[in-house]
Amino acid sequence: MPELDPELHAALSGFAAHQKILVALDFDGTMSPIVDRPEDARPLPESAELFEQLRQLPGVFAALVSGRNLASLAQVYPEPMPEFCIGSHGAERQVPETFKASWVEKPLSAEQKNLLAQVTAELAVVADRHAEVSLEYKPSATVLHVRRAAPQAGAAALHEAKTALQPLAGVKLLEGKAVLEASVHQGDKGESLSWLKHLLQVDAVLFIGDDVTDENGFKVLDSTDLGVKVGSGPTAATHHIASPQDLPVLLQNLISMRH
Repeated sequence: MPELDPELHAALSGFAAHQKILVALDFDGTMSPIVDRPEDARPLPESAELFEQLRQLPGVFAALVSGRNLASLAQVYPEPMPEFCIGSHGAERQVPETFKASWVEKPLSAEQKNLLAQVTAELAVVADRHAEVSLEYKPSATVLHVRRAAPQAGAAALHEAKTALQPLAGVKLLEGKAVLEASVHQGDKGESLSWLKHLLQVDAVLFIGDDVTDENGFKVLDSTDLGVKVGSGPTAATHHIASPQDLPVLLQNLISMRH
């Protein structure tokens, strides 16, 4: 088996020793390499297979925690999907039947619907102004994508969007890699992880993510938990791996440690 960084291996061993654990993975940039078109993303087959093996072990819960909406996740993730799926940074939550009473999805209020329509209109103006800038529509958010735009055009589009939306009360801006999400839902991945930890009554959480929005998740982890950032850059995570191609090694080590 390929070796992990010794410090990460030791931290993973300590995490694996807990009786009940939650393994929560981001999707884009973590399970799947980053691609230009979101609809073309797929998890690395080995990562998806090992994640499913991990989910079946006693005392292990597995969850996808993504900025994607659940419908988009279902289109790009092979069956079987993990039983616990957090979409739209926590605005959508899919859980097994026995846990459904713990999450009641609230429809948007009339005020939120009007605000979302205003947000979408503002972002549409920006997208129309720049080549290869597009919009993605979620139940409680609209997302500006600039990955396919020329660098200067993408930077200008993001700046214009933030300038237009920052004065709007009730709008939460989440900036990631070549995306800006404007949501009328106030949750984030950190709140979602805390909710899952309480819901499942686990002893420790492992969260792995790559993007700026995953920092909200890393920040809620405590000393019994483990945060792993995919890629370089400043982070609240205590450890990192270089790329999605390194995720299978980590998952395989964790499976071995649980046996």
